[in-house]
Amino acid sequence: MTTLYPSAEQVPSLWFPLAKKFYQAHYPSGKPNKADPIWVVRDKGGILTAVRLKPCSGAQLLTAMVTEPSHRNMGLGSHLISSIHPALSVMPSYCFALTHLVSFYSANHFTVVSVEMLPEELASRFSAYTAQGRNLTPMRYHRVEKS
Repeated sequence: MTTLYPSAEQVPSLWFPLAKKFYQAHYPSGKPNKADPIWVVRDKGGILTAVRLKPCSGAQLLTAMVTEPSHRNMGLGSHLISSIHPALSVMPSYCFALTHLVSFYSANHFTVVSVEMLPEELASRFSAYTAQGRNLTPMRYHRVEKS
């Protein structure tokens, strides 16, 4: 995929206020936590897209992915996921995709899994979210390297 965007970078602690401000502006329920790795793609000093990788019992949950509205539908989300492949590959990585985003995550190397295949902590979290009426699909990251 050819892109004009720079690679993703992990947010250092000094940038945390910038990431927090980005989430407050574009995804208030995303509530970043200083303890969770946050990855961003920046351009001209501003954050264009961000995602959190929340550690959970030997796995991680890709959560709170958001793209600045004027940059949506340009491949930036796919670029972000591709750029953080090394971070997604160090341990089992999951996401809880909103129903309308399953095809997006499928195109970016996530596969649908059953709730029973989730680590216990993630299964519990998934059940709590769906009990609140959220339409979510559990997915796991798996990218096969081309030889």
